[in-house]
Amino acid sequence: MLSTEYKRFPLPASNEFLIESVPVVELDTNNDIYITDPPYGDAVKYEEILEFFIAWIRTNPPSEFSEWIWDSRRALAVKGEDHDFKLSMVAAYKRMAENMPDNGLQIIMFTHQSGSIWADMANIVWASGLRVTAAWYVVTETDNALREGQYVKGTILLVLRKRLQEQDAARDELAYELAEEVKNQVDLLTGLNRDTKDLYRDENLFEDADLQMAGYAAALRVLTRYSQIDGVSMTQEAMRPRVKGQTTMVDELIAFAVNIANEYLVPEGVDRAVWEKSSGIERFYLKMLDMESKGIHVLSNYQNFAKAFKVQDYGAVMDEVKANHAILKSAAQLGKRGMTAGEEFGPTVLRSVLYAVHLLQENKVKPEDVMHQLRDLVPDYFRERDRLTALADYLSKKTAKSRPDESSNAMVLRDLVRRERV
Repeated sequence: MLSTEYKRFPLPASNEFLIESVPVVELDTNNDIYITDPPYGDAVKYEEILEFFIAWIRTNPPSEFSEWIWDSRRALAVKGEDHDFKLSMVAAYKRMAENMPDNGLQIIMFTHQSGSIWADMANIVWASGLRVTAAWYVVTETDNALREGQYVKGTILLVLRKRLQEQDAARDELAYELAEEVKNQVDLLTGLNRDTKDLYRDENLFEDADLQMAGYAAALRVLTRYSQIDGVSMTQEAMRPRVKGQTTMVDELIAFAVNIANEYLVPEGVDRAVWEKSSGIERFYLKMLDMESKGIHVLSNYQNFAKAFKVQDYGAVMDEVKANHAILKSAAQLGKRGMTAGEEFGPTVLRSVLYAVHLLQENKVKPEDVMHQLRDLVPDYFRERDRLTALADYLSKKTAKSRPDESSNAMVLRDLVRRERV
């Protein structure tokens, strides 16, 4: 029974319901709300999924569906991922926008893959006469023996409304507006985290992935608010074919917003000064080590943060890349591999610390010899001592439960660097 403390809106008994299966471009009824889960390119072949159920049910259909046409309408499926696909998407969402009131809304379940795809989504929204007003990030990660590899993706729920005003903006001004929008969004989420944690929760209400997606959400909310940028009609610009390898203005603005959000993703226990001096691959390793210390091994987090920190090959520091069982390589697993200057992780300060910890774990190298190698590996060693001790201390704390031997040796390294006589 529904509790009386919740609001209820019962439908009148005389209310009529209509279920139709028609191409959206032929839509001829007005609705206040549209909820869609569109394909993006050929990532999900909905018509093939439907045909599985058709083959299963059509031999003995329920009486309620005895008059249905058992056809997946494969020819009507929106396919491809090129300009024609974008035109089909625009035609669909523009038609829904035309058939809803000014205060109506659309909700889109959108599977993100990259910043360029978000830029394409922004163009589709622009060309359809809509604007993004809100967005939520949802992890839809599962493990299935029938599907192997890095197939998992996150899903964004976008709320769209009509763009009723013609507003113009300068690109330089947009940068400030994007920065402010991202800051406000992240402050709101982190503030709610603190409030709920103090009241009745031990864990965060919003995780880092939500903060990261705030950059995408803020970008779309700000950008699609305007019909012109630097005097250029964004509706017309949105309909232009994408040139392979080209970085558009929209790509750059969305990347700018996400980078701002990433600055808020400092792991617990890392000093901001250390974070600011860290490279992308170092930030990735530190961030994911923090999440692993909390028992979080969701693969989409690794994928998202690798993109966020512009990591070229995050697989080089990964031991497992399975859904819900992803994990970084330990100091021992990394060993001496990839220490050359041409490697992404090799010449970094964090990689040198991990190598030093590995040497201490082997018990074959004397501590003074480990320190000698560390001094050779780290350029301007004596100016980096504070960062070295901070990183060793962080590794010790974050691996205390998962890799106690590594944690103990990281603590030894911290003390060796800290107590070293200059």
